[in-house]
Amino acid sequence: MKLSLQTGARIFPAFVFGASDMLDQLFHVDQNVASKEKDAKTFDIGLMMQSISRKLKGGIALYYGQYYLPVPHTPKLSMVLGDPIYPVENTSERNVNGNKLTCKRIANPTDAQVEELMDRYVNALQCLFEQYKVEAGYPNDRLVIT
Repeated sequence: MKLSLQTGARIFPAFVFGASDMLDQLFHVDQNVASKEKDAKTFDIGLMMQSISRKLKGGIALYYGQYYLPVPHTPKLSMVLGDPIYPVENTSERNVNGNKLTCKRIANPTDAQVEELMDRYVNALQCLFEQYKVEAGYPNDRLVIT
């Protein structure tokens, strides 16, 4: 988001229905189970991986696909693309070469500006999901972004 504000690049919200069905996680951590296991002070590989992921600020997952290999399953995939989000609203312009549409650039965006753009992106992604989930075959699913 910060890079988009600095360069004036537009952001396109996109979602791929079925992508989470391509691979299975070896250790899945359910939040309700995790809190009970923490109380009991039991050791669980899934909780350990979750803890390491949070410390590294990135996801670590052991996954498998067909025949327990890292070969993905072949579910039906549906990709939807939303309208562009302009980092600075109502400031579209052509770049130096005149062939790309960009926005006003902010050399040093504040945390509030980055957060506001992130909120707009997440809202657009949630709207996109809700708009197409029935058509894509996931009528009862909900999108959880944490």
